[in-house]
Amino acid sequence: MNYDPDETIFNPEPPEAPRDLLSRALNAAMFNRATFQDVSDDVSANKMIYGLVGAAAVASAIGSIDDTGIAVANAILVVAGWLIYAHVASFMRGVLFDSIHADASREGMIRVVGIAYGPTLLRAFAIIPYIGGVIWLLSTIWFLVVVAVGLKTVLAFDNYWPAVGIIVVGALVNGVVSLIVFEIVSDI
Repeated sequence: MNYDPDETIFNPEPPEAPRDLLSRALNAAMFNRATFQDVSDDVSANKMIYGLVGAAAVASAIGSIDDTGIAVANAILVVAGWLIYAHVASFMRGVLFDSIHADASREGMIRVVGIAYGPTLLRAFAIIPYIGGVIWLLSTIWFLVVVAVGLKTVLAFDNYWPAVGIIVVGALVNGVVSLIVFEIVSDI
């Protein structure tokens, strides 16, 4: 409802949420379900999502800058993880949930998983001695919860178990890719 001191207009509709990157990232991080649906449907949000994931990759590199090889690997793995989680979600939606959720597109999954990367920007603070590992861990857990909420919202699941299943499969694939990337980086 909009405030009208003269009481000349009654508008029971809530105001439209801001559609800039910062507002969307904060709303997603605060589990605003309307934001996930909006981002999933908004093709014009692609550049925003690419920018957010790129910033998350830079933040991950900064958080692990003590070792240049690991910093580069972490930046690569942020982008790879984004694509892995989005494509696993799209694949599992298509294979397991196709008849129920046929309207969710691969591009929509890419945007939904991408907007969930907002909390991983805190990884830049992982460079702080003693508490850096805790910051990294908490931002990663926060990210995974945001992904679960986003997938549940966009795919209209009745509960969180299918979204958690998608995240587990994505984590397994991401783990294999991480092992490969860290093996390559350690050889350099």
